[in-house]
Amino acid sequence: MPGTRNTLIAVGAVAASVAAALVLLPSGEDGPAAAPEPTARERAQATAERMADAGIVDVPVSFTVVNRNDSRLPCNSDGEEYTLRGHLTGPAEALEQDDPAVTVYQHGQAAGEWFWRLDEPGYHHTEEMALLGGVSLTLDRLGYGGERPDGLAMCLGSQADMTAQVIEQVRTGDYTLGEGGATGPGPDEPPAFDTVVLAGHHSGAQIAQITAYSFDGPAAPDALALLGWSGTGVTDRANARFFGGLASCMQGGVPADAEAGPPDPDGADAAGYTYVDVGRTSYTRANFSDPATPVAALAADLQSRTPCGDLGTQVEALATDTRNLHRIEVPVLFAFADADTRVSDGADHVGLFTGASDTETVTVADAGHYLVLEPGAAELRTALADWLEEQR
Repeated sequence: MPGTRNTLIAVGAVAASVAAALVLLPSGEDGPAAAPEPTARERAQATAERMADAGIVDVPVSFTVVNRNDSRLPCNSDGEEYTLRGHLTGPAEALEQDDPAVTVYQHGQAAGEWFWRLDEPGYHHTEEMALLGGVSLTLDRLGYGGERPDGLAMCLGSQADMTAQVIEQVRTGDYTLGEGGATGPGPDEPPAFDTVVLAGHHSGAQIAQITAYSFDGPAAPDALALLGWSGTGVTDRANARFFGGLASCMQGGVPADAEAGPPDPDGADAAGYTYVDVGRTSYTRANFSDPATPVAALAADLQSRTPCGDLGTQVEALATDTRNLHRIEVPVLFAFADADTRVSDGADHVGLFTGASDTETVTVADAGHYLVLEPGAAELRTALADWLEEQR
């Protein structure tokens, strides 16, 4: 039997909130005006400066992949070639090691690469992991970021196949370092990594599972880190949102960047996308233990529509997972949030990984579904960094 260790992160949600208000003075004069919020560009510049000062390399990367499906999850894809873009982030010395290791991160529904790179001090996951010595690769999956074909052109099985292609390219260094936007000196050539850990959040974790039990050899990960996902414990609240989104998809969905409102029947842009959480209030309440935090507000500004092909294959993927999770033999780290409204029954899900060489479970206290953007994220990162070091 694989060894199982359970670690409880008991973190009180320590949050400091500062309220600024205008005060009417007796003389009739206005009090001091609140300082304007920094723009997205200013936030990104501040992040880049912090990483440069800390000796962290942060370089754009791109991967050429084919949207095919050779996974164990049968579903349709268009077979076309696409470019996935993201960032390689880590300490300069870690990229120069003889046997470098990298963690490839998969975001979930409604998110994007930004989920791991939120420009807020203490919540930029890959920056914080680099400070702990880790190297991270983050990408916008197909259907997010710049590559948004018809939302029915892909599915969770093809997302897993493209993930396997990325892993194989990461091992050989057969990808492209981007121009511009790099922080730190950076490598001259794309690094090739000996150890590749695959991490995912929510549907990104589901894609990671499919990748692990569908592919072997250099296309397979050496270990899995699954955050905020339990195929056996999808809650009623999550199901209500899921089927609401699915109903939209059954009507064709809308273009990924469409304005709010009903689909335009004469629109020329590729459609097939939908919101799972409609509106800021629904989104922040579903994903954060405290939906009123500044971090929740930043995330709400970045919410993305989900490709209908991914959403429509999720139910079949649940059944496929049940039949195949025992095939996963690599070590697996599970991370759950104790105030998650979207998934529960994590222990039942962990119990399906009977073939894993080792499992470890981390529970983040006072955290909602977006557990890497909650107050307990620091303790989660420490546990993750320790576990990643064990996989080398």
